[in-house]
Amino acid sequence: PRRAGIGGLGGGMGVAGLQARQAAKERAEDAGGYLQEQAQRQMREKCETFKQKLEVFAKQHKNDIIRNPEFRTKFNTMCSSIGVDPLNSNKGMWGTLGMGDFYYELGVQLVEVCLAQRSRTGGIDSTDDILQLLRKQRGPRAQPITMEDMERAVKSISELGKGIEIITVGGKRMVQSVPLELSRDHTAVLEHARETGFSSVQHLMDGLGWHEERALSAVEFLIDEGVGWVD
Repeated sequence: PRRAGIGGLGGGMGVAGLQARQAAKERAEDAGGYLQEQAQRQMREKCETFKQKLEVFAKQHKNDIIRNPEFRTKFNTMCSSIGVDPLNSNKGMWGTLGMGDFYYELGVQLVEVCLAQRSRTGGIDSTDDILQLLRKQRGPRAQPITMEDMERAVKSISELGKGIEIITVGGKRMVQSVPLELSRDHTAVLEHARETGFSSVQHLMDGLGWHEERALSAVEFLIDEGVGWVD
């Protein structure tokens, strides 16, 4: 008589077959891991080589990097491609390059411009206006600066506290130099005022469909913080 038992698995594949398949899978995984490790090592070596060449390039063209905004932008792009930030890299050659000092000094000038504007604009200005005023304050003999330079200057002074940042209001980039948190309602009021030249509780109710309490709360907040005025 036939005894009950397991004669095979998977169409005749026994234990030995399963073990062979598992072993092959493990060998494939090991090979894949080795290839991935090799690729990562080669990438690290290439990045290190490029970084060394970039350091030589920066040393040879230091004056151009500092004085020429277009040249400086391209240099910053090359640095970003390998994860180097000259702004925060103060060791070795990167420290002698003086990029951190350049942007920090520009950041101090940016603060001065924003403070001078605060009584007129409430501390929220378009980036284009601030850049123009910053160029004017620096004078015609100073190194030309770009919008990217101004944004990096904001980053350079961010460690001093949340005093100046770049925000977006209605798709337009603005420099905010007052330390306050703007909600979506506050931003909507600012956008509405930018488009119409002014804003009011009734205009917000009519234009945005808000109820009176919501419009009044947003307007009063901006007035209390000095961002808006009663006219």
